[in-house]
Amino acid sequence: MEDMYEKILWEGYGLRFYSGTRTRTGLVCKTDKGLRELKKARERMNNIRYAHDVKECLYRNGFTVISRFYNTMDGQPCFAKDGTLYVLEELLPSTPLDEDGKDSFVKGAETLGKMHQCAKGLESTFIQWDKERLPGQFSKRRVELAKIKRRIQRQGGYDSIDLLVMDNFNTYMEQTIQAEEFLQRAQYKDLVERAEREGAFCHHSFKGENLRVSDDGRLYVGGFEGCNSDIPLLDLAAYLKRYMKKTDGDKDGVFQILEAYQKNNPLEDKERVLLQALTIYPEKFLRLVNEYYNKRRACVSPAMQERLALAVEEEGRARELFHYIQEV
Repeated sequence: MEDMYEKILWEGYGLRFYSGTRTRTGLVCKTDKGLRELKKARERMNNIRYAHDVKECLYRNGFTVISRFYNTMDGQPCFAKDGTLYVLEELLPSTPLDEDGKDSFVKGAETLGKMHQCAKGLESTFIQWDKERLPGQFSKRRVELAKIKRRIQRQGGYDSIDLLVMDNFNTYMEQTIQAEEFLQRAQYKDLVERAEREGAFCHHSFKGENLRVSDDGRLYVGGFEGCNSDIPLLDLAAYLKRYMKKTDGDKDGVFQILEAYQKNNPLEDKERVLLQALTIYPEKFLRLVNEYYNKRRACVSPAMQERLALAVEEEGRARELFHYIQEV
């Protein structure tokens, strides 16, 4: 394998490879120009080019706590070798942000708000906005849930997952309808159009191993490969849900996270309404249910049963979050 790394670094970047250390995300390479992290890209070429444009915009606007891509010798942010794409990045700090308490999430939220603020003015030829994405998704999942219920009722006997769906059907159908109503109240399409005009993006993985703490206490952000053109508020909603999942989240913590985010990126009334739509919508449960019933089942999957049971717990915490946001 070292021969392969040596070829990638030399042919793609003009670097000499001396040695490497494996990490969870890739390979830390010692080269003649210092340490670099080499990763197999999980995204397509244009996604990587878009992520590169996002990073460069952030860096220009003062958000420097990121790992930028090194360009190849022909000026590309990734290198193709034997049908596989590779990216070479600056090395992030090794210590992940602890997610076991309110203070860590408050620190993360402040960084998230600053990142979203510094993305304004983003320009890229690889931007792809979809103004109908969320309304279409919410409506589609609501229709699918109704079909799944009818399918369960027609088949006669219920297995454990069927019972789980039937027990929660009314609650999640009501929440999905409520989320659609909030989308309309928030004037979602107008918010998308404004985000497009201003230049904005959604990271989609602002969590866990992608958040690293340096020796001087600064919080660095990695994992940009999956980012895309979308309303930044999706990141905040996901981060608040993660706070409720990882801690004994309470209203005070939610208030402090929102306050920290808004230090750099204040929310308007319509955005608060959209945040309510994103938190009340039972995205994870509906996604897993759709995944399960669209496959041919020979028997009940214990793994899926466990995942759905955990999703029910998480959706319960998300309902608490929804009520906290209404109160603050």
